[in-house]
Amino acid sequence: AARQAIAFMLAEMAIEIDSTRLMAWEAAWRLDKKDEATKEASLVKMYADDMVLMVTDRAVQILGGHGYIREHPVELWLRNGRGFVTFDGMAIV
Repeated sequence: AARQAIAFMLAEMAIEIDSTRLMAWEAAWRLDKKDEATKEASLVKMYADDMVLMVTDRAVQILGGHGYIREHPVELWLRNGRGFVTFDGMAIV
C-alpha cells in the first residue's frame, strides 16, 4: 500500500497496452479473412496513438528525473512515441 498510486498507474498502463494489442490482432484477423477492416485499422491507429503517449508519459512520471536521462530506455520510448504520433499521420483522417 506504500506505493499504491504507482501500482495503479502500472495496472492502467498494462490494460491500455493489452487493449491496443487485442485491437490490432482483430484488425489483422479481419484482413487475413479478406474482410473489410478499414474501420478497425483506423480505430487501432487512433487508440495506439493515445496509448503510446499515455503509457510513456506515465513511465516518465513513475521514474521521475531518471525518465529524462538520455541513456534510459524510457526517454527513447517517449521520444519515439511522440514521433510515431506526429510523423505517422493524424488518426483523425
